[in-house]
Amino acid sequence: MVIRYLEQAFGVASSHPDFRFRGFLFSALILISSGFGFFSFYNAVIDFYPPMLIADLIGFFSCFIGGYYLLVKKQPKVAAAILQLIVTLITFLFILVDGNEEFALAFAFFTPVMGIFLLGYKFGSILSVINFAGIFYFCFTQMGTWQPAPFLSINLIHFSFVYTILLIVSFYYDSSRRKAYQMLAEANVKLQELATTDALTALRNRRYIDDVLLNATSDHYMAMIDVDDFKQVNDQFGHDKGDKILVKLARVLVSSVGAKDIVGRWGGEEFVVIFAEPSLAHVEECLKCLNQHIAATDFGIQRPVTISIGLANHNAKSHKESLRSVDQALYEAKSKGKNTYSIAC
Repeated sequence: MVIRYLEQAFGVASSHPDFRFRGFLFSALILISSGFGFFSFYNAVIDFYPPMLIADLIGFFSCFIGGYYLLVKKQPKVAAAILQLIVTLITFLFILVDGNEEFALAFAFFTPVMGIFLLGYKFGSILSVINFAGIFYFCFTQMGTWQPAPFLSINLIHFSFVYTILLIVSFYYDSSRRKAYQMLAEANVKLQELATTDALTALRNRRYIDDVLLNATSDHYMAMIDVDDFKQVNDQFGHDKGDKILVKLARVLVSSVGAKDIVGRWGGEEFVVIFAEPSLAHVEECLKCLNQHIAATDFGIQRPVTISIGLANHNAKSHKESLRSVDQALYEAKSKGKNTYSIAC
């Protein structure tokens, strides 16, 4: 129930890589706005201090602005930038005001940790370095005057060391995480490509063609192509030569149809072409060219290679009937003597 609500609020599914980031950002906004709310109350009622009260109120309402960009505008990067900048500025102001009192310097560690997560390791690191330089300069110029405990050089060294370690660890973690996500995404793309590509001809395979046909939003013409007497070719010249013929045939098919047409291997010596052009006259002219190009191509054997083609109009809602129609048209082309085409009525 909560996950479903968050999916609607964030505008992405829980399986999406951005969901975790938006969840972290949402949690940070709630937590930090609660902190600003508490300190606003503290500086207004318990220990009245106008400068920090104003700063805390600005931070409190800035968190709501960040939430607006996250949940309404669906712009998490803008929300993250708002949150990070306001936290950095107010914690820096707190350090300027309180110096080494009330453990004010501890709040400096928010920036390298949050900055890396919210802004990414590049922008987060730049902001962290700028923030560190400002705090370092302030500490260096003020450490001789801080009371009641002077801020010694060793204290500055300790602070610098801890800050640097946090920055390095956060940088390494976030860069590694993002690289891992990138590698995973690239691997998924490659796996998807392998799953939809015919290993022999490098054309789209039957799985891909079926998916295109079943999910089509409009009718289109599809052609089923079969190599004539291919069994005789295999028997006479061997299967290795037969495979080479199929590979070359695939290249000829791709070069003979339109750039937006889809050519795939249906299985064995059968190929499919899904035409993007809705005009039957144009498609029929293409079929004539296919028969002529294939018959005129030298496949390196002592006999011509020809194809028979069946054409039918395909509708996704009647997928099986459309396949039967194109099969029947292919059968009729074979019956006519091969090396020709037939169009389903």
